[in-house]
Amino acid sequence: MKLMLKDYFNPNQARIFTVLILTGILSVASDLTFIKGATGATPNLSLETSNKVLNDKQNWIYHTNSNERSLRLASANTPSNNRSNKLPASVKNAVLQAASKRLQQPISQLRIIEFQQQTWKDGCLELANADEFCTQALVPGWRVVVGINEQTLVYHTNQTGSALRLNEKASSTPLTPVQIPVSQLPPPLDQYVVFREISGGGITGRTYETVLLKDGQLIRVRIGDANDSERSVRRVSVQQVQQFVRSLERSKFSKFKNLSYPAPSGSADFITYTLTSLEGTVQYNDISRNNLPKNLQAAVKAWNDLIASAKS
Repeated sequence: MKLMLKDYFNPNQARIFTVLILTGILSVASDLTFIKGATGATPNLSLETSNKVLNDKQNWIYHTNSNERSLRLASANTPSNNRSNKLPASVKNAVLQAASKRLQQPISQLRIIEFQQQTWKDGCLELANADEFCTQALVPGWRVVVGINEQTLVYHTNQTGSALRLNEKASSTPLTPVQIPVSQLPPPLDQYVVFREISGGGITGRTYETVLLKDGQLIRVRIGDANDSERSVRRVSVQQVQQFVRSLERSKFSKFKNLSYPAPSGSADFITYTLTSLEGTVQYNDISRNNLPKNLQAAVKAWNDLIASAKS
């Protein structure tokens, strides 16, 4: 925008007229502050002065020449339209308090691992409960991850933290194990067996036993199959067997001796896995697998990788 003033205006009159024109164009009713800045040169104005017009919500920068007869708007900035990337204290406090209560840990022991701004698609922050009605309106807010040791909780919040919900699927909370009763422990391994898995339950309700022998044989049978019709024999190398044993040692598999990690209350149709080494037995299920302690997850992965690599 460029405005040329007639020659019969003196410099003072031109300055007054310039500011009046500017304020009229910007439609600012009150609380304006006029600030004059340093001079500089531009391609169109040989000697130019930088000026600002401010109020509590917006500020505008414009340029004039030395005699105030040329005026050009340089930029407008509206801070209120720019969303801050800093996590608001109210959101941080709300998340830490919720996590402290859930994990039974003092707030001083918790830390914010990451956070990012989100626009949720509904009033339930995209975490609706079953049969819950959610307002279909966009909700600006935050996704915050808080943690301690191996535990992480993911929260969805609104902009202020006055509304927040736990994303249980995205969270990782190690389960509390229970001791397996002696009467329910499987028999010890035979002389030539290195490792054994017994899996049972699920929709079919069938139970299978898979054993790893020292010579690398992997034998799988269905318990209760009178004709032994589902027996399968595959093989891995002796070197792979040795590597697997070392992986159990690295993951401290013996630390979980005779422990069971139960499924959440109300769960159904899950498969229970009972793993036995020379050091002891541990039990878990497919629902809780991702929430097992990291070392136990590593042992389970090593076993599944070994099975996947076996050849007929």
